[in-house]
Amino acid sequence: MANTSSVTSATSHASSSGPAGEAKILDHNYDGIREYDNPMPFWWSALFWGSFIFSVPYYIYYHVGVGPTLNDNLEAEVGEFVEAQAAALGDLKPDAKTILSLVQNDPKLKTGASVMFRSNCATCHGPEGGGRTGPNLADDSYINVKQPEDFFKVIRDGVSGKGMPDWGKRFSEPQLVLLASYAASLRGTNPAEAKEAQGTVLPQWSVPASAPADPANAPAPSGTSKPDGT
Repeated sequence: MANTSSVTSATSHASSSGPAGEAKILDHNYDGIREYDNPMPFWWSALFWGSFIFSVPYYIYYHVGVGPTLNDNLEAEVGEFVEAQAAALGDLKPDAKTILSLVQNDPKLKTGASVMFRSNCATCHGPEGGGRTGPNLADDSYINVKQPEDFFKVIRDGVSGKGMPDWGKRFSEPQLVLLASYAASLRGTNPAEAKEAQGTVLPQWSVPASAPADPANAPAPSGTSKPDGT
């Protein structure tokens, strides 16, 4: 053991005072084990500390602050896709039946409409429609809406002097119908932050029944003829 210690000590002394270019051995000793003074390259240390410093604001922004999450990014991409679909829907009529049923009958369109709403309307109406500077859309009271078709008109034309912009300059008519349908669907929901009711309480919406078919134009049963002989 003594010989080993002597050898280690001698080797350490030689390494510590060796010619230039040789790795220096540090002074501390752990049970006869010595350590070379071999620091990491500067570029490696710079990358490590740079990554560490960058991770602090990154974590605060994306995990604690207002930065978008992975789900937010996914919803945004889905929303863009559905917005494009809405633009290609064709001739959507802003009537009561379409506005009250469009997003209710198609979950994908509702997802896209919700992203459109949060991206463009949440500043005033809240992300869930509960209202901020703008009115609450989740209760039964409305200021500028008397019937479902008014959602489309208010969104398209805005409300002068009330801070409601005219979105008709930005969106196509099918997109406006989609957004109007989503706004109407918020009635009766329970947003986490809900503003007090404003305006007039309206009765529940009702989808207009389809007009009955004209008997004169109905196809005749097989083997019979219409009164005109056809």
